[in-house]
Amino acid sequence: MIERILRWGRLVRFSHTIFSVPFAVAAAAVAAASYPIDLRKALLILVCVGAARTAAMAYNRIADREFDARNPRTQGREIPRGAVKVGEAWALTIVSGIAFLAAAFALSPLCGILSLVALPLALGYSLAKRFTWLCHFWLGVVLALAPIGAYLAVAGTFSAFSVLLGMGVVCWIAGFDITYALADLEVDRREGLHSFPVRWGPRATVLTSRVLHALAPVFFLFAGLSAGRGIAYGVGVALAAAALLWGQIATARGARGDAVLTANGWVSLLFGAAAVVDVIFVGVGP
Repeated sequence: MIERILRWGRLVRFSHTIFSVPFAVAAAAVAAASYPIDLRKALLILVCVGAARTAAMAYNRIADREFDARNPRTQGREIPRGAVKVGEAWALTIVSGIAFLAAAFALSPLCGILSLVALPLALGYSLAKRFTWLCHFWLGVVLALAPIGAYLAVAGTFSAFSVLLGMGVVCWIAGFDITYALADLEVDRREGLHSFPVRWGPRATVLTSRVLHALAPVFFLFAGLSAGRGIAYGVGVALAAAALLWGQIATARGARGDAVLTANGWVSLLFGAAAVVDVIFVGVGP
């Protein structure tokens, strides 16, 4: 049973939950500086983030299984090589989806109602590349819902901080996902799939990624200013910007696929940690 659970974790690349959790934690921490939060609410937020991502990733593996089997880079994934059955992936998708909805409704009726919109958006990303090269921005919007939703769960309302932070996340995610897609450029062309590199080519992809990654820390900074955050938050923005630069340098040097993913993983970790530290030492904003 333990081995099966580990296979499920590898199927959805559970370790990459790192991309969504730190921003959600940062948003919840900033909201908690002005609004009450208890352990129950904090745990429910983590369940929402983890369950939504698990459902989306499991469905992604189901939807892409035939493409993955024909792609040399992905044919070793769990479903193509038979380590996880399609039925198991469906069960994981359904159970995780239900857990997400249940946790969202437990947070508040408003969170529950919005989760009915968020879950189809998260699942729909897996089908987006069949009809639009904007699929990378779709993914960015889906992951931006994590910090926006976390803030809403604590504060019970939206704010300039959560919206600006979400816009930064969209730029960050789309900026690295379009370069990640460079690894599958020829395969996507052969399969008739849509992506930014397929539509606009490698040069435009790299340039667009640089613009998006220049904008991301600007949105992070303005989000902090809108909430009256302190020096530690600013340090987090600077560290995130440095991590984004590192990812761009790696891409310029020819890094593709998981190398780009790893470089960008530090953006979330560094920013999230700094934002929490800032709340601990600065507390309530103006």
